[in-house]
Formats: sequence, structure tokens, C-alpha cells
Amino acid sequence: MATPPRPSPLPHAELARAARLLTLRSRLEATGLFAGNYRSAFRGGGLEYEESRPYAPGDDVRSLDWSASARTGEPHVKIFREERDRALLLGLDVSGSMGFGTAGAAKAATAAHALALLASAAGRAGDRIGLLAFDSQVRAEVPLARGRAQSARVIRAAVHAASHSQGETDLCAALRALRRRATRRAVVVLFSDFRDPTFALGELRRELGALTRENDVVAALLVDPREQALVAAGRVRVRDAERAGRALVLATGSARSRSRYAAAATRFGAQLARELRSAGAECLWLTSDRSPLFALARFFQERAGRRLGGMR
Repeated sequence: MATPPRPSPLPHAELARAARLLTLRSRLEATGLFAGNYRSAFRGGGLEYEESRPYAPGDDVRSLDWSASARTGEPHVKIFREERDRALLLGLDVSGSMGFGTAGAAKAATAAHALALLASAAGRAGDRIGLLAFDSQVRAEVPLARGRAQSARVIRAAVHAASHSQGETDLCAALRALRRRATRRAVVVLFSDFRDPTFALGELRRELGALTRENDVVAALLVDPREQALVAAGRVRVRDAERAGRALVLATGSARSRSRYAAAATRFGAQLARELRSAGAECLWLTSDRSPLFALARFFQERAGRRLGGMR
């Protein structure tokens, strides 16, 4: 059984329509609690004094404004406004392996949906947003800027790039390109399946470490269910999406083969996560058979909780 050929890229009109629909969908999804959790997870660079007001039960006594309290004879507290000035730089892997999908969307399409949610939430928060789509080289770029129109530009470019998933991966080159474009203390989210046969994990750790030293980095790892576990379907011929002519046959009818495959997938994921975390990145797992909305929302909540716990 041969691996089905990759579908041809959508015509320009259909791509434009898909981008518009995803922009509208992400704006609807990235509201309310989701947008609030994004702001809490990726807070601004500092706090700026805004005003003082009379103390109310439940206010933090550490925020008492002693000058205003002495002047008025009543306790007052200081109110601070968060200084956002955040930059969100989104890296999108559009190499051949990201075009793989067996249960729902391809990995690249799932990544584009998650990216759209982040871009919409960042736009609502007033953050600057930029995009770098890559395989072995940069395929599309949107420089950092603010506004809803900027969010739409980023989403449109991501949809177009994701629909042309092809070519080999060069993650280390992509990390260097992101580092050159990131402003200091930017939030960098890298969407990839991290299936780059050309690098050693140690090399990835070094390049990623250089990026995390000056930026807040999240590695969003894309996986398809069939990359984690095989189904019993007899002898299946699979090909390498990034290296022409390379193929192998999997004996999926064998329970032993399926078990070994699943164990190898688990080891690869665990080792990759260890390397990413040791380099200073946070890990976010996204699966192509589920909407990324809930995974992102849970990640925001957990990250905001860790940040709050660290401030106590």
C-alpha cells in the first residue's frame, strides 16, 4: 500500500477564502476567557502607575498609597496599568512532513489554526505580531506590527504557506533566523513537528538556547495519531515526505511491530521534550485530530498559574 500523494495546493481564490474564514473563526474563538488567559500567560514588560483610589475590602495592603492616604486622611491604594509592549513572533514549519495528516487536518493546517488563535489574541491585547514560515529556508515573512489588520496579514500568510508544505526541514537555520528578527524579550512560538533528520538534538539545544537567553520561547510540537501508534492494516508502504525515493514497509499486522513502533515514538517524544526544556523552552503538544483551542487554553491557564505562584 503506497502513501497517498500530497494534494495539489489550493487555487489562490480558495486560499484567500480559507484565510478569511480562519481569521473570522479565530477572532470568535479568541475572545473572553481565552483572550484574558493569553494576557495573563504572557504579561507585559512592567507596570505603570495610573491613579490612586480609596481602599476597598479585599485590596492588597501592599499597594497602599501612603502619600494619598496621609493627604486625604483615608486609606488609598495605587492602581497600576500593565505595560504591554509585547512582541509575538510566530515561527511556522511548512516542510514536507508537516503536510502529513491521517485523522482530520494535516499538521500544518492544525499549526495554522493554533497560530491564528494566538495572532487574534495578541491583536486584542495590543501586542506586535510577526511571522516567519520556513522549511530549509524562509518561505514567507510578515514583519512585526500591531493591529487587527496585522493579525489578518499574519493569518493569511500562514494559511498560504501551510498549504504548500513541501521541502526539507532546517530547524537550526530557522532558529537563527528567528533570533535575528526577535526583539528583546519577545514571545517566540515555534510550530513544528521537529522531524529534521539533519540535526543532532545537541545542536538543536545550542541554537534554541541562544534564542531562549533573550526571549520567551514556546515549542509547539505537532503530532499525528499515526505517528504515535499504528493500526493493524497489514503491510503498509510509507515514504519520506522530505527525501525523495526513501521508503519502507511496515508490518502493521504484527502486534510486536506495533508495540515497538509505539515505544520508539514515546522515546523520541520524551527525549525531544527533555532537550527543548533543557534549552529553556516550554513545550506545548498539539495533535492534528483535535482543535488546538482547548490545548492552548489549558496551556495559558497552567502558565499563568505558574507565573502567579512564582510571584508569591
